[in-house]
Amino acid sequence: MTQRFYLESSGKDSNLPRHVSLDEFPATIGRHPDCAVQLSVDRLSRLHAQLDRDGKALIVQDLGSTNGTFVNHRRVIEPTRLHVGDVLHLADHEFRLMADDQISDQRGIRTGEETVVGMAALPRDFPLHMPAFFDLLENERVTGFGQAIVTAEGDPFAIELLGRSQHPQLDQGPGQLFALAAALNTEVRLSRLLRRSSFAEAARVGLTQPLFFNNHPAECEDMPALMDELQDLRQEYPDLELVFEVHESAVTDLGAMAEVKQELERLNIRLAYDDFGAGQARLLELVEVPPDFLKFDMSLIRDLSGRESPRYRLLDDLNRMISGMGVSTLIEGVEEEQTAELCREIGIDLMQGFFYGRPRPLTDF
Repeated sequence: MTQRFYLESSGKDSNLPRHVSLDEFPATIGRHPDCAVQLSVDRLSRLHAQLDRDGKALIVQDLGSTNGTFVNHRRVIEPTRLHVGDVLHLADHEFRLMADDQISDQRGIRTGEETVVGMAALPRDFPLHMPAFFDLLENERVTGFGQAIVTAEGDPFAIELLGRSQHPQLDQGPGQLFALAAALNTEVRLSRLLRRSSFAEAARVGLTQPLFFNNHPAECEDMPALMDELQDLRQEYPDLELVFEVHESAVTDLGAMAEVKQELERLNIRLAYDDFGAGQARLLELVEVPPDFLKFDMSLIRDLSGRESPRYRLLDDLNRMISGMGVSTLIEGVEEEQTAELCREIGIDLMQGFFYGRPRPLTDF
């Protein structure tokens, strides 16, 4: 008797057949009419994945799909062995690989007499929020938020642009969104969506103060693509006063960073180094490619209790050195009056934190 493979769907999507026969290999799955398994459902790519037989197992390969292929909750990067009982996700469409030992009729319909190998029930908790997350990406269900940046005297100076979900099932903040994005390898796509949404909202409400905006570290792996996007955004929003934040860990190549700064100057976008002091403070890069602003990481003011505190002396020394280079300094994470007063004594130019306001919709500004 010949073992025969098939995919059993979870039944969550009424547009999917409960049983998908795999009659010939290699079997291409996707929305394209030429696919061996054509599934005309949302979020599936035209050519999404391919299954091939390897003895008693199958090999699944993603075909460059937009929303990914997953085996047992792990994204398929390279051809991956798929055994009977494994859970397969094509985007957020869930299947389990099954097998029987009796060949069905030519129409691919099960006779009901097969011996099914594997678990009968499909898990329902992974990924719990995948459909909502794909809906958020595809329908751009996000909105612009911002957090105030003030002078040492507490006067409004700038806004850091942020983004928030407008999807009712994704309401736990940006941490939840980027955790999902990391699992689905869509961090760059999410970062660009949040950035574009906040730019559009800032322009719509007519914000004129400096607007600090950041990027996901994954975007720094392809700086030319990131610069191309910033050029497009600048052309679309020529009147916004922009400050691009780069995490200090991304400032590793002096030549590349110098080119980035030159391109930003051409686009009339100022440069800020973000989270300085969170890791290895890159002093050489700071000297060779000085930014317009430097944001000290909030860890530097944690437990900042007084003038005799080692953190106070460290921050004082760093601020004097950086200010002496003509760079404006900014401290993040200020939550108490005492901390703000100590930072004012040190001479830090700008401050940001819950003491001056939590993130809120850009319309509130």
